[in-house]
Amino acid sequence: MKYLFRNYTIEYLFDNSFSFSGYGDINKPDGEYDEYTIFYQLNPSFTPEEQVLEVEEIKSKISFILGMGVTERIVIVNLYRNATADWQLKNRQLLEAIDNFNNHFLREKIQQYSNVKVLDINIFCQNQTLSLIDWRFFFTAQMVINPKLAKNFKKWYQKQTEILDLKRKKCIVLDCDNTLWGGIVGEDGTHGIQLGMDYPGICFKNFQNLLLQLSQKGVILVVCSKNNLKDVQDVWENNPNNLINSDVLSAYRINWQDKASNIKSIAEELNIGTDSIVFIDDNPMERNLVKNFLPEVEIPEFPKNPYELIDFFWEIYHQYFAVYELSQEDIHKTQQYKENFFRNESKKAFENIDEYIESLEIQVDIFKANESNITRIAQMTQKTNQFNLTTKRYTEEQLKGLLDTGASIFCANVKDKFGDNGITIASIITESETELYLDSYLLSCRILGRDIEKITLLKILEKVNEGKHKKITARYIPTKKNIMARDFLEKIGFQLEKTDAEGNKFYIFDETAKQEIKEYYTITFI
Repeated sequence: MKYLFRNYTIEYLFDNSFSFSGYGDINKPDGEYDEYTIFYQLNPSFTPEEQVLEVEEIKSKISFILGMGVTERIVIVNLYRNATADWQLKNRQLLEAIDNFNNHFLREKIQQYSNVKVLDINIFCQNQTLSLIDWRFFFTAQMVINPKLAKNFKKWYQKQTEILDLKRKKCIVLDCDNTLWGGIVGEDGTHGIQLGMDYPGICFKNFQNLLLQLSQKGVILVVCSKNNLKDVQDVWENNPNNLINSDVLSAYRINWQDKASNIKSIAEELNIGTDSIVFIDDNPMERNLVKNFLPEVEIPEFPKNPYELIDFFWEIYHQYFAVYELSQEDIHKTQQYKENFFRNESKKAFENIDEYIESLEIQVDIFKANESNITRIAQMTQKTNQFNLTTKRYTEEQLKGLLDTGASIFCANVKDKFGDNGITIASIITESETELYLDSYLLSCRILGRDIEKITLLKILEKVNEGKHKKITARYIPTKKNIMARDFLEKIGFQLEKTDAEGNKFYIFDETAKQEIKEYYTITFI
């Protein structure tokens, strides 16, 4: 459940998972909640002088709430920036007070309290055609937000929550002709396509530039185009205005096969789910084909006019790829997928899988959870599906709560001769007086296939149980996506005790079972 501090009638803006404070009540409620939201807005009927004083009062209330020792996530919705309510243009006292609150006061609170997140209501407001305030409802029912905006607000707030929970798509699959550039390269030629500083070419170039920057923020770029490969490669190599090429892309399919099959092949190569993909194509027939064969792929409508491409980019960014905070793994993800390509190419030179794994010179550095990596661990619990024993989802605040109760949370950084994969393994082990329980164990899909998952978990269990000799239990909870983890525990010495009607498998670790551990890896606890 969630708890919401408010100063006006706003129940209609939130779903039934919230409990609400009394108007202006700032006391910590009875009971346990996994999230607190603070939603205070200024009285729009007050004079500017009264509203300035109200800003200071809201600051005081928020400081009091934050000082109560709440460790769960606290979401603060900032103040609506009313730019029309000052007496004079030269000295805009109210606007300065609101800006100070939004840009300085709340920023200080984010730095002071790691569990505080801020949502900007002004982003919501700027995309609405209706006025934020309906005076009839404000004066009759103290509704500070126009009730006609309730549906839009709920949708916006839900999306912001998903962003806070670190949920986003992983990959954009892009067409070429009339998508990355104007025209058809097979007919117009390398330098005849519309891509440059004149209209409409400048629209496509700026669109490409935004996509290029997005790839540097952790989103995988892929091309899937019906074209002759040589024609497209000629654009990549010889058109100076083209920015998206093989140096940027993590994979590409440029052929005359149907795009649904190509996208499925791309997902297999990258080892991601097709539900992690957003497909961008100007051709409605191609979009419809992929939608019919791969309904889990997100397929936005492509704009009719080139000058709409920039707005289109930001629409798909906010809908599918927005994040509250980027981790180092996000920033380096594109490079890591390219390195995986070279690993797979290297594998072809070996007939024996053991020789191949040994040749990689794999190093695994294991860390305890701390301020520098807990965001990444939370992100992994939210996004990892294929190799995930229980698929339990955790926020940063929930992980910190587990640490406070004595849980052992580890993550591991994996690197080899081709590059650094970053933090790609996470485990959570809870503890009672007599037992250790493997609450969660998960790996990023891009390091699967090298048996790292086995040696890493065994080393972590050995470390946590050192000198304790407690019973170790674990569970596999089946989902539609984690079938590859179904028998994992049995392969490393866990004995199956029972399987219930839902397919949940319950295990106990047999410390006497001898494990065949290959000497392929360098394992270090940092």
